[in-house]
Amino acid sequence: MAIKRIKSGINGLDAKIDGGFEEGSIISIIGGPGSGKSLIGMSFLYEGLKNGQTCLFVSFEEQERDIVLDMESIGFENVRKLLEDKKFIITFNSPINFEYLGVLDLIRENKVSRVVIDSLSAISMYMDDKGKFRKFMLDLVTELKKLSVTAIVTDEQPQISDSDIMYFSGEYLSDAVIKLFYTGLGGDFDRSMQIIKMRRTNNDRSMLPMRIDKGGIYVK
Repeated sequence: MAIKRIKSGINGLDAKIDGGFEEGSIISIIGGPGSGKSLIGMSFLYEGLKNGQTCLFVSFEEQERDIVLDMESIGFENVRKLLEDKKFIITFNSPINFEYLGVLDLIRENKVSRVVIDSLSAISMYMDDKGKFRKFMLDLVTELKKLSVTAIVTDEQPQISDSDIMYFSGEYLSDAVIKLFYTGLGGDFDRSMQIIKMRRTNNDRSMLPMRIDKGGIYVK
């Protein structure tokens, strides 16, 4: 059976991952502060919005106003109109005792195609029992898979020099894991990404220079 792929919304990335993300997959975006995790999620959703899909942003860190300003600052158009038309849904949640059932209801009721959850680290911070968090992640991923949505989950992790990952959150359950790096030194490509894993995909495994500019995120 042919794998159906959808555009990632990240300029230059689809050519390196067999044409895009696998539809219905779960993608983990991990990296340190300022590496571009949230903007990748926003770019992914905006690509869906441009193609008439209903998209959901589940935030634990930024309010709706800040998310809209972030998207407008890199040139994404008609974001406020898309919110008014209920094509774009943003929900801000407290990470303390978070229950995802409301998110699942939103997906069903609005026929959502693309979801971003930003971020897992905010939730895990309030779960002392790591076994409980893994159970939470397993249940969440299972339910998202049942709904056939394509979802990005972000996770803030300390930046390290190689491709090692701290498996305290959902990466082991994801179909794809992309790690972001940020030098903070300036220049056109002071950020980079590496595709750690992507199931059923012949992907580029090298370090890919990345920049944020008008029009979104660009991968070289």
